Amino acid sequence: MSSPQRLVPSWSLSSVLWICVLAIMAGFQTWRGAYVDGILFFSLVAMLIIDRLTGGRIVIMKKPIAAPKILTLAITGVLGMVLVLAPRHSWVDLAVFIAIGVTVLLVAWEPAPDREQRPHKALLRSMWMWSLLAVAICLWEAAAFVLSVTMPGGNEDYPTISVLLDPFVENVWGRLVFVGLWLAAGYGLLRFWRRT
Repeated sequence: MSSPQRLVPSWSLSSVLWICVLAIMAGFQTWRGAYVDGILFFSLVAMLIIDRLTGGRIVIMKKPIAAPKILTLAITGVLGMVLVLAPRHSWVDLAVFIAIGVTVLLVAWEPAPDREQRPHKALLRSMWMWSLLAVAICLWEAAAFVLSVTMPGGNEDYPTISVLLDPFVENVWGRLVFVGLWLAAGYGLLRFWRRT
């Protein structure tokens, strides 16, 4: 009788980098007092580590959710309007964000479909471009926050991205544009428009 095959964790460079980046973000959010954000990022770190330790065998749903596009758009539209109309930084906001996050997790946690193979150089170039952009934005945000709380007049002289966006999202029309773009970007990451 053969012994069961031992599960070997898959620690690719990209998975390790994602875990490190999310861990740094979790620590930074906790340090600056955004405990809800810190808990969220620490939870993502724990999920990714468990996923790697189990060889990517975590299954949330036996069969991926495949809701009709019209239903998905209708639910997203309702949640989006709640975000637009609800007071900012309220419990309503938080509840809607949690609902969207859980829904995305259920929908997105599935094997990626086979895609058209692109040249390795193109993939590498794209990876470096997006990675450098993401790192630059994170460094700007972190430096701006540290300077804003340590320097005199820091909020005015070293605004974070959220502070720069505040005037735009203070009114309903600004929030409508912002939430619409945010949800559309999420659909793009989930390859929603490519689904049959």
